[in-house]
Amino acid sequence: MTVAITVNIGLIMLCMGVAVAITIPDVPVVTLYVILMVSAIVIPVATWPITHTLWSAIDLRVRPLSADEASDALSWANTHRDTTP
Repeated sequence: MTVAITVNIGLIMLCMGVAVAITIPDVPVVTLYVILMVSAIVIPVATWPITHTLWSAIDLRVRPLSADEASDALSWANTHRDTTP
């Protein structure tokens, strides 16, 4: 969640900065507000898989799997394996 929030806020701030820099001195505030509001909804949905995977990788690096967890995961994977040809 922390990675997602950081990435999303960073992207929105970057978009806002670029938009303001391009449109100075006559910044269309309402248009910019609407576009940034829509991007505040779209960016988290679009970046969810990437940020979730990144956070899982960080978590596994900080807390490696124990032998019990690894064997549980392996047995779960073996019982849920797709057997269709």
